[in-house]
Amino acid sequence: MRLLGSGGSSTTLPLRMLVILTLTILFCGSVDSCLYNPIFLYPPEIIGEYGRYAFLNCSSESLDYNDIFLTVKGQTIDKEPYKNYVGHLIKLDDWNIDAKCSVHINDTHKCYTDVDITVYKSPGVDLFVKRKDATGERMQWELQCDIFNVAPVQNLTVRWYKNDHLIRTNSFPGTTKAAVNESSLLRVNISREENAALFRCEAQLNMRSRSLPAAVSQTINISANEVPTARDVTTAHGSFNLTSEAETTPPPEFVEANTVSHRLNMPKPENFTGINCSATEDDESATLNYTLCVGDTTKAHPPEATCDTLKKALRITPPEMVVRYGDSVVLNCSVDDPELILVSWETDYGSHEEINPSTSTLTIKKVESWILKPICFAVSTNGFQCTWEPVITVYKTPDSVSVTAVDPGPMIEGKEYQLRCNIQSVAPVNKLRVKWYRGDECLHTDPKNSSLLKPQNETSFWTFPLERGDNGSTFRCEAELQLGPELSPRTSSAPYTVLVHYKPSFKRCPDRHTVVENTFRISQLQCETDGYPPPSVKWYHPSQKPTDLNKMLTRTDSGLYRASVSNSIGNYSIFVDITVEYPPSFNCKTRYEAKMNGELKTPCEPEGSPPPTITWLKNGAEVFSTRHLTKEHSGNYTLKATNKHGTAQHTFYLEILYPPEFNQGNTSEEIIPGQNMTLDCSAEGNPEPETHWNFTSAENLHMATVGRHKIMTITRATSTNAGHYICVASNKLGRVTRSVLLIEMGKTSDGPLSGSVLWIIICSIFLTLLLVFLVVLFFYKKRKRGKYNVVKNQEPSQIPMINITAAANP
Repeated sequence: MRLLGSGGSSTTLPLRMLVILTLTILFCGSVDSCLYNPIFLYPPEIIGEYGRYAFLNCSSESLDYNDIFLTVKGQTIDKEPYKNYVGHLIKLDDWNIDAKCSVHINDTHKCYTDVDITVYKSPGVDLFVKRKDATGERMQWELQCDIFNVAPVQNLTVRWYKNDHLIRTNSFPGTTKAAVNESSLLRVNISREENAALFRCEAQLNMRSRSLPAAVSQTINISANEVPTARDVTTAHGSFNLTSEAETTPPPEFVEANTVSHRLNMPKPENFTGINCSATEDDESATLNYTLCVGDTTKAHPPEATCDTLKKALRITPPEMVVRYGDSVVLNCSVDDPELILVSWETDYGSHEEINPSTSTLTIKKVESWILKPICFAVSTNGFQCTWEPVITVYKTPDSVSVTAVDPGPMIEGKEYQLRCNIQSVAPVNKLRVKWYRGDECLHTDPKNSSLLKPQNETSFWTFPLERGDNGSTFRCEAELQLGPELSPRTSSAPYTVLVHYKPSFKRCPDRHTVVENTFRISQLQCETDGYPPPSVKWYHPSQKPTDLNKMLTRTDSGLYRASVSNSIGNYSIFVDITVEYPPSFNCKTRYEAKMNGELKTPCEPEGSPPPTITWLKNGAEVFSTRHLTKEHSGNYTLKATNKHGTAQHTFYLEILYPPEFNQGNTSEEIIPGQNMTLDCSAEGNPEPETHWNFTSAENLHMATVGRHKIMTITRATSTNAGHYICVASNKLGRVTRSVLLIEMGKTSDGPLSGSVLWIIICSIFLTLLLVFLVVLFFYKKRKRGKYNVVKNQEPSQIPMINITAAANP
C-alpha cells in the first residue's frame, strides 16, 4: 500500500493545534449534559406502601456506554457481569427516598435520571357526632370524620355521604410526605319532615396512576329528635287519649304507672273541655318529661257510656288485614253485650250475613278496589249507635323489576356511575323498600314514601365509584313490600353485568427467565395480562424491534425484552431479562505466539453461557502449574471448555518468542600475517535473528551469507586488519552485540576491551549517533518541503516493514 501526501504551509499548524486544544477543553468540561437522555427506567415511577419492597430496573437505549449504575439512599449499585442493566430491590422504609440512575456514555458525556418514588400509607377512619344544637324547626348536628396515619396527605380525598348520596368532598393541601392525622367537619340540619338520615365518610388516596381502595367509616343514623306536641284529644266514656305527632326515631314513649306505650290513657276529669301537653328533653338520657294542664271547665259534655261499653266488648276478626288485589276477604264482627240489639256491616263491597244479633260476617269474593273501608256498627237498646273500622291493606307486587344504566356509554375505572331500578306497577308504595345487591351482598336500602294507594311506577338510583375489581360484577335490585312480620313479598330484577373499562397491566410475569438455545419461544413465557377491553400484547427485542413470538431463541437473542400491553384506555410496559444459555464452542486460530517470561493467558476465549471453565491440555494431561512461560513451552496444546450444557475442545500450536542470544561472549584473536582468517556472526532467537558485522572496510575483507550466518573472510591478513569487529544480532524482541578483537602477533592487549579500544568504541558510538541525528534532521526538512512515497513491504517473517524514499519536489 502506498500513501501519497503533499506539503502545506508551516504557519497554519500552530493555529490548527490551538483550535483543537480549545475544543478539547470545552468538551472535557461538559459533564452531565444530555441533549438526548438514553436512560430507561422500569417502572417509570414507584408507588408503594410504607414498609414494603419495590424493584427498580435501570437500562440504557445506547448500545455503547462505559458504565451504568444506580444510587439508592446514598448507596451505589453496579450492574452484574454479562448484564446490560442494573436492578435493585428497594425497601420503602423512608418517606423521602432518593434514587438516581446514571449512565456514562464516555469520559465526558454523563447522563442521569432521578427516580420518582411515592411512599403511601392507607388511612384509618372514624366518625362520631361532635355536638348538636336546636334551631327553630331543625336540629343542627356537627359530625367529625377523623383520618389517621395517612400519607401523602396531598393525595387524600374525603367524601361525605347522606343516604348514600355524595354531598361533599374535601381535599388537603400540603407538601409533607410523612404520615399525618387529619379531620373533616360536616354541619347538617335535620328537619321534622326528614325524620332521619344516614351519614358516613370515606377516605381515599388518589395517586397519579391509580386510586387505592377507600377506607369507610361506620354509618350514623341521625334523627330530628323533635319535642312531641299534642294535636287531638279524643274522648270516649270518661277517658281520653293523648297522641304524639312527633316523627322521631324511635318514636317518643309516654310513661304512666310503669307502662310504656305511644298512647297515654288517663281518667277524664269532671267538666273537662280540653287538654294541653308540654314536654322537656333531657340531653343526657333523651327522656321526655310531660306536664298535663286542664283547660276551661265551663263547657262540659256528658260521657257516652253506651259506646264505651260496646267498644270494650267488641271483637273484629282479624282487626288488621293484608290482602292481595283480586283475592277474597272474610271479616267477622261481634259484640258480647246483653244490651245489644243489632250488629251489621256498612260497605259497598261484598255481602254480609248476620249470624245472630251480636255477630255479622262480611265476605268479599274478589278485591277490586285499592281502598277498602268497611264499617261495623252496633245499636244498643237505649238507641245509641257505635261504629268501628278494621284496617285493610290492599297490595300488588310489581309487574316487572329491571336494572339499567343511566349513562349507557362505556364505564371507565375511577368514575362514578349510576344504575336505575325500574319498578312497574306496585302498590302500596309507602310499604315499598328497594334493596340494591352486588352478587348476594346487600349494598343499600331505599325506602319509598307516597300517600297513593293505587299502583304506580317507581324508580330507585344507586350511585357508586367503579374500580377494576367491579368488572364482570352483577348488580340487581329487589322490590320488597313490607306488609307485616310474616308477609314481605319480594320481586328481583335480572342481574346487570357491569363491564369496567380500565388500563391494562400484567398480573403475573417473571422478571427474568433462563432458557437453553433453540428450545424456547417468547410465546411460552407464563405472562398473564389484565385489562378491559382485553388488551393486545407486543414484545420488543433489546434492539427495540418487534419480536416474532414463535421464533426459537438463539444465543444472540439474550437481553432485556420489553412487553407492552394496550387497549383503548391506555398502555403499560414491563421488562423481562431473558438469558439464552448454550454449550461452549471455539472460533480460534491454530497458531499463537507468546513471549518468554510472559504471563500465561488464554490465547482465545470460547463462547458459551454460562461462561465455561477452561483447562489446558498437552498430550492429554493438564499442564501449566506455573504462570510464566519459558522457551520449552513451545508445542501443541488443547483448550478444553466446559459448562453445564456441554464441552468443546480446540487444538493449536503455541510458539514461544525470545530475543537473540549468543552462544559465546566477546573474544580476541592474533593475526598471523599472510594467513586467511574466518569470523562467524550467528545467534539463537525466535524469530530467528538477523545478523551483520560492523567493521572497518579493507580490500582483503570478504562477506558471505550462509543461512542466518554472516561469515567474514580475511585473505592474507596483515597488521592493518587489527581492530574490533562487532557482530550484531536482532529480531522483533531485541538486539544484542558481540565483539571480536584482532591483535597483531606479538602485541599484548589489555584484555578484551583495552583503554584505547574502549575509546575507539565510544567515539564510534558518538559518531554513529551524530550521523543518525543529521540524517533524521535532513529527512525532516525534506518532508516539510516535499512529498514522499511510502512503500509497505511484507517480509516472510510477517514483521511489517516500511521503506521510506524521498522524492525531490519538482
